Amino acid sequence: MGATNRLGWAAVAALSCALPVIAHHSFAAEFDSGKTVTLHGVVSKVDWINPHIFVYVDVKDDAGKTTTWALQSLPPLFFRGSGLTRDLLMSNKQEVTVTANPAKDGSGAYGFMTKLVYADGHVFSMSPQDADPSLRKK
Repeated sequence: MGATNRLGWAAVAALSCALPVIAHHSFAAEFDSGKTVTLHGVVSKVDWINPHIFVYVDVKDDAGKTTTWALQSLPPLFFRGSGLTRDLLMSNKQEVTVTANPAKDGSGAYGFMTKLVYADGHVFSMSPQDADPSLRKK
């Protein structure tokens, strides 16, 4: 009975440690998949880190006021084959159009980036429905 009891407690401990990791990756808990916002602006900062890249886009409203949107994205490994790099995001100061799912709690300028389109036609998509390779320029 002692070995079984220890095994049971080990399983409980392992699950307890895993639950925060599972909760961390819950898209539905943090973002509203039923809503999208389209933003036009310039990338001002990139945090190219695991577990998620953050892209900051400066967006001007009609009155000229700039709001910086913090846009969470997928891990850097996802972009390895797509050609999107931190240097590309930061070196190309042209306007971008971003599609994102806003924060579920309605908090300010925060969302999950699903698509990034450059004025020259380059498209980087994080959404399966936009994953058609013909959308990307070579």
